[in-house]
Amino acid sequence: MEFKEKVVLISGGASGIGQLHATKLATEHGAKVAILDINKKGLEETSSRSENIHPYYCDVTNIELVRETISKVIADLGPIDRLFNCAAIMPAGLLKDLTAEHINKLMLINYHGMVNICQTVIPDMLKRNSGDVIIYGSTAGMIVTSKFGAYGATKSANNFYTKVLIEENKKSKVRILLVCPPAVDTPLLKQAEDTDQPDIFNTSFFKKYMTSSPEDVVKAVEKSIRRGKKVCYPGSAKVTSFLSRFM
Repeated sequence: MEFKEKVVLISGGASGIGQLHATKLATEHGAKVAILDINKKGLEETSSRSENIHPYYCDVTNIELVRETISKVIADLGPIDRLFNCAAIMPAGLLKDLTAEHINKLMLINYHGMVNICQTVIPDMLKRNSGDVIIYGSTAGMIVTSKFGAYGATKSANNFYTKVLIEENKKSKVRILLVCPPAVDTPLLKQAEDTDQPDIFNTSFFKKYMTSSPEDVVKAVEKSIRRGKKVCYPGSAKVTSFLSRFM
């Protein structure tokens, strides 16, 4: 898809992977990019990178606000041609030490927030029989990893939702891509480190083989979309995907 003047919507666009997608599409491809986030400082900083980046404050867990904000994006910029769902949090901790409220908050943001965005945007794409949908799951939803029980459950839900969405719409021209990255050097990773340093972070194997840069992930995503792939496993995620079959 040629992106000059096309409309891109990115949830979680004020930092990390979402911010990088927004910057590249706006500055290198001339897309009109709407970024949704609750991080007001991040929205301001990201939108200052290009006049093509348009910031919208939005709590993805609030379905009425999601619908209102997306309606405003369409009124301001036009129909959405590509959707990225990047909004997520990743605090770490042993399940026995976490409250039900803490675990439910992760599911509310990472899974319910994704559902709110997708169920609001995708129906119009399907009616037009055109568009790209990129949903970020994770290898954390594929393998059992200590201290990532809460986060992994949310990403397992995202992975499954997206795979079913792909299957149900395989005859449509809407391209749907599930992205299952390994650990990526973004604020999410720092959040996990700051909340409860997972033991796996201290292994040389993790540092050498289980992490990827945001730039590498974004490149892998774009390549996967161009090639018509359904699932993208950037970097070491390919190995994780293979190993998960035996776990």
